[in-house]
Amino acid sequence: MKKLIFSILPAFLFAFISCMNMSSGSGENGSVRVALPGSGRATYNYSKNNAGKFIVRLYNDDFDQTEEGAVGGVIEFGDLEPGKYTATAEAWNAGENILEGSGSTEITVRAGETTDCNIAMILEGQTAYCSKYMILTDYSNIKKLYNYTTMQEISIDFTLGEAPYNPVEDREGKIYYIRDAILYRNGEQLSQIDTSNLIKNPLYYDSKTNTYWIGLEKSILFYLQNSENSYNTSFNRNLNASKGESFLNFAVQENKVYLIYIEKDDPIANIIYFTKDENVKLTEQKRIQLSTIGVSGEVTDMAVLEDGTVAVLVNEKSLNTANYFTLNDGCTVYSRGALVLLSSDLSTYKVYGWTDSPRTISAKLNSGSDDPYNGAPGNSQIDSITAYIPEYAERNSHFYGPMRIVAIRPKELVIADCGANFVLPDYSGKKNGKMFTHNRLMTVNLRNFAIGCKKEFSESELKFQNLTISGNLESVTAGWTKLSAENEK
Repeated sequence: MKKLIFSILPAFLFAFISCMNMSSGSGENGSVRVALPGSGRATYNYSKNNAGKFIVRLYNDDFDQTEEGAVGGVIEFGDLEPGKYTATAEAWNAGENILEGSGSTEITVRAGETTDCNIAMILEGQTAYCSKYMILTDYSNIKKLYNYTTMQEISIDFTLGEAPYNPVEDREGKIYYIRDAILYRNGEQLSQIDTSNLIKNPLYYDSKTNTYWIGLEKSILFYLQNSENSYNTSFNRNLNASKGESFLNFAVQENKVYLIYIEKDDPIANIIYFTKDENVKLTEQKRIQLSTIGVSGEVTDMAVLEDGTVAVLVNEKSLNTANYFTLNDGCTVYSRGALVLLSSDLSTYKVYGWTDSPRTISAKLNSGSDDPYNGAPGNSQIDSITAYIPEYAERNSHFYGPMRIVAIRPKELVIADCGANFVLPDYSGKKNGKMFTHNRLMTVNLRNFAIGCKKEFSESELKFQNLTISGNLESVTAGWTKLSAENEK
């Protein structure tokens, strides 16, 4: 699910949720007490009558708890380890299920104290889009619907299918998806689709105009199709499909269209910005190569935000077509990615979550031994791996491999991220190497662009990709192998 729109700019400040000071205690842990609007403890005059339900979340790398309260209530988070936390709050019109406002702040919890804090609540307005769900795809392309707040899988009475087409959600929380060459909306058949002409990510929903679009290609032309008509763009891409050159993603916002395609020997892709007239004829305005802005890899998703910002996900992993990481002596391993935010005219950009510096994953060697496990004499050497992978301390501020924008919330993107860390074998300690996989949901706060981890799935819960290791590490002078091939994780 993706491609739904919201505003980064606040409408106006309408409330504070207050975290009040309490008496200090003698315990080692701290607490946070959140006074909701209407409470006698609140430090402001509550005047927004539409919001009757408040959802407050407190989290860091080791703690994540969400509580719900009503006007005049109090929410408490107790027995908290001292340290830094993020607090987020949402104000909901419970009757109509409309988000009225949201806010976030950073909190430092101290031992034996209750932290004093304020969360500024920004009025969202009823025109702002808010994803209700997250559509998460298991590695076999089976799609599952999750509730954003509870993170629980939702039981639905229709099947999203197993084809690799991206579903999208509209303003009413209805899901558009393609199954068996038919476009559906929550189980309702809308139209027949020629799946032989679909681009890689064929569906897009523009909430500004409440219109869904389907992207197709024939020969050298890119087509846009909605519920009424099909149009060709008059854009000649001059690409060779037989050499793997094709369109990847597109995004639409009112009269603007953004198209991503790859050329020969340039897998990072290009972005073209068009304007379209009332006949949906596209006029090219500008094009850029993403490789010129310091990132590399595959573009996996894109969306246009309500203020016109173009959000692009870039994923670079050292995988072959079977999703195997190949390890050889002295190799370079990639498991990284970025969120690139471009201005609407593609003239400026910023990059978030990218690992741009190499580091060495070293293998310890019992010096002078052909076989470090058995202590045989010799002078074998094990080469280390050069890795472009986030350090452990960066795990919740960098990407391993962003794959899909699965939700767009007021002031927040939620991104499905998948990749791996590697530990080389410790020969002197007689320990084998290992790969640690990550299948997680990352959040990007669009006020301060901080990146955080919302949820990490175990492999028994959900795998965005079925990552495995293929290859080995050998000594230079002997033929034995201790880190073997095809250790599936």
